[in-house]
Amino acid sequence: MSIASKARRLFVGDLHGCLAELDGLLAEFAFRPGKDCLFSVGDVIGKGPDVVGTLRRLRDLDAGVVVGNHDFSLLEAARQSAAGQEPKHRDYLESLGRDKVEWVDWISTWPLYLESPDVLLVHAGLDPGKKSPARMDPRILTQIRTWDGKGENLNRAGDPPWFECVKSDRIVVFGHWAQRGLIDLPGFKGLDTGCVYGGKLTGWCPEENRFLQVPAKRAYAPIHFH
Repeated sequence: MSIASKARRLFVGDLHGCLAELDGLLAEFAFRPGKDCLFSVGDVIGKGPDVVGTLRRLRDLDAGVVVGNHDFSLLEAARQSAAGQEPKHRDYLESLGRDKVEWVDWISTWPLYLESPDVLLVHAGLDPGKKSPARMDPRILTQIRTWDGKGENLNRAGDPPWFECVKSDRIVVFGHWAQRGLIDLPGFKGLDTGCVYGGKLTGWCPEENRFLQVPAKRAYAPIHFH
């Protein structure tokens, strides 16, 4: 999948249904529909106050969205019978309201990554052992935080962050690691700053080389970084 080139691009961190904060960030950026381009690192659904409104805003603005681990879990739950669904994932489906089937159909079109000549967008990170994201396991792309050398344990204290083990010729934009917070390295921009937990929603614009942040209206969910 490719990222279209437009006047300005705004990449936003994990949303989890935080529509008011997304709208605040768009206003702070002075986003121009039809000219600027919006991208989401995924984890749009789950935990927050207005999942449907957030999905609608992204769709109306023709945003590019990659699949996060929570979005991935929702899609898996949608393929199961109600009896086989975990309560949390059943709640994810119920949060989509009466148009659940339509939203699931749209979410199922989201890719695991988006790329342009200068930026690679992914939810969690990359496999240090492989060169092309097309050859990487979806589990790595949606869940990795640390690297154990094998890709078995993706979130273990004492192991190095995955981005310390990866060399990329493009800037990698990702989310998924609220506990770590904003990551601003020359080749890596981590945008998950825990909005749904009462932190901030973060955006990054490569054309202006700047971050934008708006504070959460409140904490919508207890802190849970897994």
